[in-house]
Formats: sequence, structure tokens, C-alpha cells
Amino acid sequence: MECSSDESSELSDADIDGYAEKSYLDLKAGRLVARLGNDRFRCPFCPGKKKQDYRYNELLQHAVGVGASNRAAKVKANHQALAKLLKEDHADAAGTLPPQQAVALSNPRKPVQDQDMFVWPWMGILTNVPAEQAERGGAILMQQLADFKPLQFTAVFCADGYTGYGILRFTKDWIGFKNALAFQNHFKSVRLGKMDWKETNRQGKHMYGWVAKEEDYKSDDPVGRFLSANGDLKTVSDLEHEMSRKTESIIANLTQEITAKSMYLQELECKCNQMNLSLQRAMEESDLLHKRYNEEMRNMQSAAREHTQRIFQETDQLRKQLVEKESYIQRRSKQLNELVAQTDMERRKLEKERTKNAEQNNSLNMAIIEQQKADEKKLRLLEKQKKRSEELTAELNQRIEEMEDLEALNQALIIKERMTNDELQDAKKELISGLTELLGPRSNIGIKRMGELDEKPFLVACKRRYGDDAEMKAAELCSMWQEHLKDPNWHPFKMVTIGSTTKQIIDEHDEKLVDLKQQLDEEVYKAVTTALLEINEYNASGSYVVSELWNNKENRKASITEAIQHVLKQWKTQKRRR
Repeated sequence: MECSSDESSELSDADIDGYAEKSYLDLKAGRLVARLGNDRFRCPFCPGKKKQDYRYNELLQHAVGVGASNRAAKVKANHQALAKLLKEDHADAAGTLPPQQAVALSNPRKPVQDQDMFVWPWMGILTNVPAEQAERGGAILMQQLADFKPLQFTAVFCADGYTGYGILRFTKDWIGFKNALAFQNHFKSVRLGKMDWKETNRQGKHMYGWVAKEEDYKSDDPVGRFLSANGDLKTVSDLEHEMSRKTESIIANLTQEITAKSMYLQELECKCNQMNLSLQRAMEESDLLHKRYNEEMRNMQSAAREHTQRIFQETDQLRKQLVEKESYIQRRSKQLNELVAQTDMERRKLEKERTKNAEQNNSLNMAIIEQQKADEKKLRLLEKQKKRSEELTAELNQRIEEMEDLEALNQALIIKERMTNDELQDAKKELISGLTELLGPRSNIGIKRMGELDEKPFLVACKRRYGDDAEMKAAELCSMWQEHLKDPNWHPFKMVTIGSTTKQIIDEHDEKLVDLKQQLDEEVYKAVTTALLEINEYNASGSYVVSELWNNKENRKASITEAIQHVLKQWKTQKRRR
């Protein structure tokens, strides 16, 4: 991509100052916009360039660099006007930039080695690239240079066609910078570097290569125009500060996210505990109600049985008495009928007795009626008791339904807790992956590979046993036992019960462990059993090594918060040293 200024239009070097003043007035009047916000700027003369968002120092560096380059006169004049606008009208955006540094930007001196200006993203320049190797995206060339891990090859063309130059792109991180320097050193070691190319007066027959820097970026040729359109000039120090800011921002965001998830998890745990407590209380109340219901039902059923039995017994007794009375009356009536022929006195006496017997008969009938009423009353009482038992059963079923609803809610909270815990573990894995290079083995907080064998005991034992071949034999034995640890079919543990607690411990009678202790020594045996316990605790299902945050000072597992605080403390210490 080219700058939007008409580089082909004629403008002599003597007219640059006048044209720069005209462009400056256009910028100042607002006809060309360069400032987008308090600390955001753009280059109005390079609208086709990929980078459109600059900080003050970055845009000033860009304007000064192009204004002092060998580009066309109009391009230089426009960028000189932009540099003047930034220094005279927008100096407030420079922040804490010292005046001496601003002067240095407008009058750059030759940089020292650690202040070299590189083209970023990192690029390498190849010259004398055969046309057949430049075809199909430089597939052949990319294969030849695969050791340096380039991302892309781009052939450079001009109006007359292929120039013989090619650009290799590397990754934007420090690994890409390392690969780019290795690429340059490779060509330099075989005397095919940039200085060698210059010594041949750019007429060499071999392929030359080097890392793109400020001189290449500002050159007025197809390579320079390609570099300025697809990259920027940056020092290693600038990139360190920029990447440090991005890393700090990522860690801050990750810290906030982990803190929020931890608080949410604590809230869920609190709610889950409350629900468990409520569920436990409801279950206890339900059990108590169920016991009371069963006890009351047993008492009522027992009382009803006893009462019914007593009623039946009394009824049987009364029935027997009535039958006896009736039999007696019948016998007596028969006797009276037989004596009907007796005297009047006896007849009157008989009539009196008949009347008396009739009255007794009526009394017995009334007693039978009262007994029937009493039986009906007792039946109604039994129906009432049965209805009460049905109401208690309905109330118990309602309590059981409420318990089932509480159980369903509890299961939902448990699932939500597991999902949140999985997210927290994923965030923890990302943090461990991002901090692996930052946390060293001597720092208080580090990364410990749980289940990985310690090679030192193997080496000590093999030196005593095998002599000169100790290192090779120790590596072989350590590798073999690491494979044993991964074997899911080997599980040298046994269950023991201590008090009311059951746990797994190492089975010291396992054949492999017994042979290991006999062949080598106790320290090797301890190293293997320690790795076994770590795998069983941290990854029992997978049987492979896992990384874990570790407090090296206290020899224990470290929390995520401890790791983040330690890293932030290190960065603050490094900032103060700089």
C-alpha cells in the first residue's frame, strides 16, 4: 500500500519548505484530521496503511522518520508538516516525555546496538531469490528455511515485474524475534549477510538474507515501500514496554475474572450449604412427623381394636343374658299357661306376673335399642378416626413432595457448582500455561509437575552400581519407571481404616516396589512412591503428569491468588529496577 500523497507529481527539494508550510496550515485549520482523542492519533497522509491508531510518540516517530527519508518530496513535506503540528500544537499529549527526548526524536542520532530500530512485525529480507522458488508462495523456499519457522513468504514486485527480492514474515512475539535473528546469523555466518551484499555492490549471484531494520524501512525502493506499508519501526525496548502493558492488562483482567468466579463460587457454596441445612431440617421434621404419625396410628389402631373388642364382648354378654331371659320368660309363660286353670287367686297372681314379665320384656327391648345406638355411635367414632388417619397421610405425602422439590433444587445447585468449578479449573490451567516462563524454580511460587519422577536418586544409585555408565542407566531406569506410573493396570495401593476414616496407602508388598527397593535403594523407592501418591491425588483417572501451582518455600500447593500476587510483585520490582 502506498501513501495517499501523489509521489509522482513534480516538486523540487527547494519547494519542500513551502509545501510543508501549506500542509501545516491545512492540518491546523482542521481540513486534515490527525488527532482522534486525548491520546489517539492517525496519519492523514497514509490512509491505506494497516496501522491507523497511533500514540503521540509513535506518530511523531513515524512523521520524523518519513520526513527525513529518501522518499518523494511531497511525502517528505507532508510528514514534516505533521511533525511540526505534533510538536507545536499537540505537545500536551506527550505526557511525561522529557523535552530532551522530544528533541532527540526530531534530531535522531545513530542508535546503539540495544536501540536498533527493527521493522515490526519481524521481517527478513532475501535477495537474488530465483523466480521458480518465489512461485506458489515460496513453498520451496519456506521448506528450505523451515528451521527458522517463518510464517509467510512474499515476493516483491515493482512496475517492471519481479524484483528478485522476497520478504519473510515471522511471528510477532519474542520467539519470532529469536527465529529472525537466527535467520540473519545463519546467512551472516556463511558470508551472505547484508554487509556481504553491500560489498558485492549488490551484484552477488548467491542468495543473501538479513533482518529488516530502519535503513531498509526508509529506503525509497520497492522493498522500503513494502516494509513501510506492512510494518512499523520499533526498538526492542518499545516492544518490551508494550508487551509488558498488554501482559499486565491480561493478568489484571484474568485476576478480576478469577476473583469474580471465586466470589460467585463462594456464594453458590453458601447457598448450597443453606439449602443442605434447610433440607436436613426438613428431613428431620419429616422423620419426626412420620414417627409421630406412625406412633399415633399404632395407638389409635390399638385403642380402636381394644374398644371394638370390648364392645363385642359386652354385646355377646348382653345377647347371652337376653337369650337366657327370653328362655326363662318362655318357660315361665308355659308354666303359667299350665296353671291357668287354678284358682282365681292364682289367676290374678298369674296375671300380675304376666304384666310384670311384659314390663321386663319392654325393658329388655329398650336395652337392646340403647345398645344398638351405642354401637352406631362407636362406628361413627371409628369413621372419624379413619378420616383423621387419611388427613395425616395426605399431609405426609405433601411433605414428601416438598422434600423431593428441595432435593431437585439441591441437585441443580450441585450441577451449577460443578460447572463453575470446571470454569475455574480452566482459568487456572490458562494461568499456569501463561506463567510457566515467568515463574522460575528458585522463586517462592513455581510450577510443580505432579507425578514426575526425580532423576537425582536414580543417578546416585546408578553411580554406586554401574560406574561410568551411570548417567545412561539412570535415564533408562527413570524413563522405564515413568512409563510404569502411566500404566492404568498397575495400582499398588491398599485400603486401610483408621478410626472412622478409610483411605488409600502404598502397598509395600507390591512385587514391583519390592524388586525396586532390593535392586536400587530406599531413596529411589521413596521417589517412585512419592510420584505414585501425587498421581493418585491429582490425576488418579488419567495416570499422567499434571502441572500444579506450588509454594516452594512452604512445600505445599499454592492458591491462584498467591501466584498472581507473586507475579505482580515481581513485575513491580522489575519496573523499579528499570
